[in-house]
Amino acid sequence: MALTQNIIHYREEHGPFVMSEKVIMVPGIGEAKYDGLKDLITVE
Repeated sequence: MALTQNIIHYREEHGPFVMSEKVIMVPGIGEAKYDGLKDLITVE
């Protein structure tokens, strides 16, 4: 749940993600976690 809160907080501060790779900038998401999530991420 903390990771979800970090993502929400990041988006409130910086707006939506324009590239899925930018999710790495969220505290708590590094390369390994991103690799596990990247196929689930969509951006518009």
